[in-house]
Amino acid sequence: NVLISAFGVKFEQTEVDVPAAAPFKIDFDNKDPGTPHNIVIHEGVDKSGTVVFTGETFNGVAVKVYDVPALAAGPYLFECTIHPGMEGSMTAE
Repeated sequence: NVLISAFGVKFEQTEVDVPAAAPFKIDFDNKDPGTPHNIVIHEGVDKSGTVVFTGETFNGVAVKVYDVPALAAGPYLFECTIHPGMEGSMTAE
């Protein structure tokens, strides 16, 4: 599983590697008490790319496991749609 955590209204991991061409899980640890976060994955390097995954929004402190479908090899951007600027890069390889 891929770990991504949120604390202080930012992702603690700003670059993550994930497997290409195989489904995977993200363990999303929301460490911000009472603050809603989610993870949305876009193709390419910015938010203009097609959304390929949208994770459920939930309040911290909590952990959710997201089941992400297989992604083609290449670059992706992940973001929290609630908090602009809360984002990171993901590489499927």
